[in-house]
Amino acid sequence: MKKLLIAADFDGTLNQNDQVDVHTREAIDRWRAAGRYFGVVTGRRIDFYEKAREIGIPFDYLIVCNGSLIVSDDRTILYESLIPPDVIAALERAMASYPDIVHYQKDDGTPEPHYYCLFPSNERALRVREELLPEFGSLVNIFVNGAYINIGNAGTGKAEGVGIILKHFGLPEDGAAVVGDDYNDLDMILAHRGWAMESGKPEVVAKAPHTCRSVGDLIDSLLAEG
Repeated sequence: MKKLLIAADFDGTLNQNDQVDVHTREAIDRWRAAGRYFGVVTGRRIDFYEKAREIGIPFDYLIVCNGSLIVSDDRTILYESLIPPDVIAALERAMASYPDIVHYQKDDGTPEPHYYCLFPSNERALRVREELLPEFGSLVNIFVNGAYINIGNAGTGKAEGVGIILKHFGLPEDGAAVVGDDYNDLDMILAHRGWAMESGKPEVVAKAPHTCRSVGDLIDSLLAEG
């Protein structure tokens, strides 16, 4: 199936060594000039919109908060799923019980599309995720990205976000090329038969249907296929 839309993770995928390389920027421009859509799918919050504009990433949409919030290129909200306030309060109580937690989001009583916390290491974050699942697994989706735990409302995720944006643009279910590098990208990669960065987590690379060296290289290969 011809790919008409790219959904690229940011940290460790599009963003390599704290920059988006010139080859990738030029490839994105060629992709969009061919009438195809490009966007970023990330665990970062809505303030990533300003970050993307600041560093000059061209995009048609952003999927942020691991799929709980989707905005257009003019920041119009296309989709939003909020975690209920009582669940956020319960998450805060749970996080406060971990003496080694580095940082966690404070509850202000309002629903949010995203809850996050930071632990000392990726390994510790993975262990805490497993400990949270019995109480919260039916209420929220819990993702690990590096040493961060990112939490979205039940039924949300990067894979689901890509499905929503495909429908928004009137594209077929198999019209997306997705690419990522970390554990929170794996469901998306598997659901959309996508690409893992060769530099990604070994477990993610091993399970991915395809791999690539960079987003620019992926775009080059897809455009060459027609």
